[in-house]
Amino acid sequence: RSTRQAIQGQSGASQSVEVERWSHGCCPRSSLGGRLVFSRAVCSVTATMVAIRGTSTRKAPFWLAFLPQIIALFLCSTLSFYFGVALGMQMGGCSIAAESNRGSLRGDNTDLSRDFDARVEAEVQHRLAGMKTEPRVSQPDSTDQSRGGKGGKGRPRRFPESMSKFANGASMVKKNDFLSTFDYGIPKPPSKREHESDPGKDHVLLLYGSDKALPDAHVNTSVVYLDGSGNDTSLREYSAADATANCGGLNVIYTDTHGGLEQCIAIVGNYESYHIQRWLRINPRGGSKLNAELPLEPVGRGLQTNGQDKFQAPGDRFALENQALLETYLERLGDTLATLEPMAKECAGNDNSVMVMVCNTGQSDLLINFICSAEARGFGDVVKKKLIVFATDNGVYEIARGLGMHAFYDEKIFEKMPEKEARIYGDRSFTQMMYAKVVTVQLINRLGHDVLFQDVDVVWYQDPFKFFHDKTNPLYKFDMLFQDDGARSLRYAPYSANTGFYYVRANDKTKFLFRSLLYLGDMVLSMTSHQQALAALLDEHSSLTGLRVKTLGGADFPGGYHFHRKKEIDFMKDVATGKHVPYLLHMSWTTNKSNKLLFFKQMGLWYTNKRCEAGMGVSEADKVTEGGLAKACCSKDPIITCHYADKPSSEQCKNSDAPNIDNKGKPFWK
Repeated sequence: RSTRQAIQGQSGASQSVEVERWSHGCCPRSSLGGRLVFSRAVCSVTATMVAIRGTSTRKAPFWLAFLPQIIALFLCSTLSFYFGVALGMQMGGCSIAAESNRGSLRGDNTDLSRDFDARVEAEVQHRLAGMKTEPRVSQPDSTDQSRGGKGGKGRPRRFPESMSKFANGASMVKKNDFLSTFDYGIPKPPSKREHESDPGKDHVLLLYGSDKALPDAHVNTSVVYLDGSGNDTSLREYSAADATANCGGLNVIYTDTHGGLEQCIAIVGNYESYHIQRWLRINPRGGSKLNAELPLEPVGRGLQTNGQDKFQAPGDRFALENQALLETYLERLGDTLATLEPMAKECAGNDNSVMVMVCNTGQSDLLINFICSAEARGFGDVVKKKLIVFATDNGVYEIARGLGMHAFYDEKIFEKMPEKEARIYGDRSFTQMMYAKVVTVQLINRLGHDVLFQDVDVVWYQDPFKFFHDKTNPLYKFDMLFQDDGARSLRYAPYSANTGFYYVRANDKTKFLFRSLLYLGDMVLSMTSHQQALAALLDEHSSLTGLRVKTLGGADFPGGYHFHRKKEIDFMKDVATGKHVPYLLHMSWTTNKSNKLLFFKQMGLWYTNKRCEAGMGVSEADKVTEGGLAKACCSKDPIITCHYADKPSSEQCKNSDAPNIDNKGKPFWK
């Protein structure tokens, strides 16, 4: 190095460059430890000789010009020889060690082959057994480490990457919290109050479709990842607000099992659908029960596991019948609206709401009782102002006018409607009256008024208009509000809306719904009730147009489910004693009108004199001037008579010796 510095000083920059080129190009760094000194020394000598050659002025022999290359070649060859010898000695040591290990595995050389093979086979079997028992989990790759936050490093994912667009992570929320936060209007089981548990369905499963949708507190939790071993599969529980805080959209699926069905649920990442596709192991044409031997087949939503199809397409007979009804409706529409418009406007008043009831002479005693009970309970003025009675025959028109009510009757529109009450649910008279209920609500809704529709078998405890008009009520945002029917059969899913009491706010969404229902009259006729047809449309329109539908809680709007079910005995006792005051009681779920009268009478909800029962109000109406029928028919106090000990009743029936009506019925007050 010192010689090179001297030469550089004497010969200038050109010689220095030449020395550096030789010293770096010819002297590669070595990784052989001590041999590095020897190699660099050789290269330094060579570089020095080159530099000397560059500074010499005396002419040298021809062979001397190649002397540096010859010396370098000799030294490099020598170095390679010794390096090879050293490497060979090292490999020889490894070979000896390997032979020693092989000897220890094989054992004695005398049984070399047999003992070696046995030991190898034992080791292979041991490792295979370990592979079978070890749980197989998908380990996160490099992209996994960054998904789901910092807490996922080195941990297996809860769902594979192939599902990350719709199942990137998961959490759970208490059902009551979720339903109160995201109220889509669908009810809980009718026997469950808002705060009560629903075993097996008390939590909601949430799936997240991206990292950005994950809850803020997901780091180091089990939202995206399992624990390090992959054995802990528990889900993190959040409040509904925290679990969805970063969700830009939320698709909610309501599901249940029916009749112990072995149900599976598939979520497919695909072109999105807003309907549930049903597959059953059943004959899709219906008529037979589930059969485990059959393949899964796509079926309609109305096909039950017992083979009955509640949503069969209407046949030509019903289509032609509906066509005739529509022709009459459209032919009379202009005159009908001209008559109804001023009447509806007068009833609507400042809050733009109209009450609608449909009745024939056969049901007139129930109509009279509603009006008499409203008068006795302090709601007479509200009913007289708001109510329009759509009479399907002239007799009930006269009764309504005699009671001082607004009434509408068009002989052309209602000429085919029956005058007698339905004998049972779903008979011909019942079905035709259901169609009339569709037309009447549609007409008032078309005129732009809110509608409170109710059947005649209702008695008020409180004024329900106050409930629906309260703008501070969280339910004010809903377009339609229904009493809970109580049934949870497929044909009423998902709202279980009772069409005997509901409220409709006038807007384009509800107008479209009732036009659609009117044109689907063949569906109403074939299913014997507009309730089933309307239930299907509510589900469709809530998805299609965003119609907001709400099923009201049963505690405030009880009906026949509560009256007849043994599970609700304590609740009905609270109602009978005045401990709980609902808005109304609707005597639904009752076989016929005769029983409805008896049940109202023993509940202390009957205010109609005997002379006006069984359609006799018509003859009484002929004897009085308009508005004077109430004096002849109405009682200021409830007329209480006890008929069945196993049905809810007023306290006056506690010691009654009345018989039971149900098999194995138990006394209500014992």
